[in-house]
Amino acid sequence: MPTLDETPEPAGSVDIAESAIIAVIHESVLSCYGVVELGPIKSALRRRLRRNDPSRGIEITVDNGHLEIELSIVVEYGTPIFTVAQNVMQTIKFQVESMLAMTVDRVNVNVDGLRVSTPTEKTA
Repeated sequence: MPTLDETPEPAGSVDIAESAIIAVIHESVLSCYGVVELGPIKSALRRRLRRNDPSRGIEITVDNGHLEIELSIVVEYGTPIFTVAQNVMQTIKFQVESMLAMTVDRVNVNVDGLRVSTPTEKTA
């Protein structure tokens, strides 16, 4: 009889949907200080139509359990942009690897805009 340390691994596989990976990335990015939203600002109409789309501003490439992630973010005006981008890179790598047990090979962060928030938006 095997002990707890010798418990055999069950047979089978785990497949994680791209939508699940994108959801983890989306929530992780928005939790970072200085990030206002995801996605490039092309037009006010397009931004309104795709506002609730979790894949907006996120592109992923999955190859044999390894990920490459491309992000487009909008940063709050007045925050240190380079520091915010580095924080996003580190946060995404940590969250994806710890939650999904996938290796993140690269995280590219594109700052596509700055936004000046009104005092009511900053507290909301």
